Amino acid sequence: MGTNQTTIMPKTEALRSSLPLTAFLIAGTVIGLLGVVLFGAIHAVIIIPIWTRLLGGIPFGLVAGLAMGWALYELRVPLQSRARVIITLAFGVLLWATLIPMTLFGVMLRVTGMHGRDNAWEVLSESVLAVGTGGAAGRLITGRWRAALALGAASLAATLTQAGPLPVTNSVRAAWLFAALTVVYVVCGLALGFVASLVSQSLRTTA
Repeated sequence: MGTNQTTIMPKTEALRSSLPLTAFLIAGTVIGLLGVVLFGAIHAVIIIPIWTRLLGGIPFGLVAGLAMGWALYELRVPLQSRARVIITLAFGVLLWATLIPMTLFGVMLRVTGMHGRDNAWEVLSESVLAVGTGGAAGRLITGRWRAALALGAASLAATLTQAGPLPVTNSVRAAWLFAALTVVYVVCGLALGFVASLVSQSLRTTA
């Protein structure tokens, strides 16, 4: 009996130490705007400035930020711990990695000449790949379907925010842009954990 309690308690404490969902969602709206600005910055440096076109991406960025907040919440990580930086950094890299299968699928379509501008099946396939990859990662990491759904939603939202897979075969710059997205997701992941902690403290103070 004593052994079972010892085994179960760390998991229970980890669940309880997670910040409230509200904090993650509020932080997610901030991170969504940050992500749009960061994407615009790296696009300007690597390819061309697109600042005037970024306004249309703000709604998608906000949805992606909310989805990221929900996904990080469902992973049930103890963000009050000293390992917060490592955890949120890993989360950013993980989210970027879930976009790789979809991007490779886009590469295959372009190399084989199957890519078309108005192919609805292509968009659907890429969306399914994004959701499936994120969902599989969430399920494998936590063993829970809620986490799978949340990370799948975050991957899909990120896909829609960047308007599908980046055409990395079009030019070296496009490939560099996709690689540079790692920085965007890492910074957003770190900021998400930091802002969520601040929001949680503020909510406790005002309660």
